Amino acid sequence: MHLVKHCAIAATSMLALTGLAVAADLTETEIKGLIVGKTVYLETLAGTSTGAIGQGMIFYAPDGMAHYKTPKGELWQGKYTFKSNTLCTDWKQLPNNPCSRYDKQGDTINIINVATGQARAKVAKTVPGNPEKLGQ
Repeated sequence: MHLVKHCAIAATSMLALTGLAVAADLTETEIKGLIVGKTVYLETLAGTSTGAIGQGMIFYAPDGMAHYKTPKGELWQGKYTFKSNTLCTDWKQLPNNPCSRYDKQGDTINIINVATGQARAKVAKTVPGNPEKLGQ
């Protein structure tokens, strides 16, 4: 009976560890592959920098410029850089904006404010190029 009990505990522990392995921060290389030269469509959440929950989109130009159409329809511009597996965007409209980490859980990618730990947005989809003509 003890053997069955120990096997059950071991199996439960393995499932718990497997569940933890499913959620993982993207690396700098993975974030670059996800966003650079693409438009990222977002579902912004309570922790968003703009303070508006809804749909937004950001074009991350290959030259390091970012162009953001906020859920309110405002157009923001800034520069982005990468630091220790995080994306840092310094918006003209919001200087010194904290960096973000990208946390993948299954098919969902959450953008997390590194200063607060609060989710800013979820990536709805990415599209190559700048089809929305942001910043033009």
